[in-house]
Amino acid sequence: MSEIYGAQFANQYGEVGGESFQTWCLGLRDMTEGMIKKGFVKLLKRESQFVPNLGEFRKLCMTTPEEFGLPSTEAAYLEACNNGHRVLHAKWTHPAVYYAGKNTGWFELRSETSKVTRPRFKAEYEALCDRVMNGEVLELPELNSRALEHHRNGRKVATQQAMKAGNAALAELRRRL
Repeated sequence: MSEIYGAQFANQYGEVGGESFQTWCLGLRDMTEGMIKKGFVKLLKRESQFVPNLGEFRKLCMTTPEEFGLPSTEAAYLEACNNGHRVLHAKWTHPAVYYAGKNTGWFELRSETSKVTRPRFKAEYEALCDRVMNGEVLELPELNSRALEHHRNGRKVATQQAMKAGNAALAELRRRL
């Protein structure tokens, strides 16, 4: 940090071996060397000229969902809300967005307020992001246009109940003839 920020870092945090140095060491002890290097790479790309505090530097060291090709939580939520009525034909940026929408409920995303659905979606999506960042590979399922959750407005949807009701109505008409 002293090499990057010069005297600014030393003035703010003191010299190597001092009290602040010890605090930084304790704050970074659970990080791997690779994580700390990643933090320095991100630090060099930052536009801010100010020395980061320990918490800010820790965030720079962490792997973000975006580094795995996952959209931000907000972008994923908007994508799920915008595509919830056309699940079959949506171009999902990542399967995690689809599954978070499905687990939250397509109907709920279309009909409930964001105050209700956003926290539920966020919890589902963040859990899926953790799974992806831990190595799990998610694939989009083969979507079935006959499945109720995948229907499009204006398209015929056949459910077991609708088929039974239709067959019962046909049987009644035949009986009357």
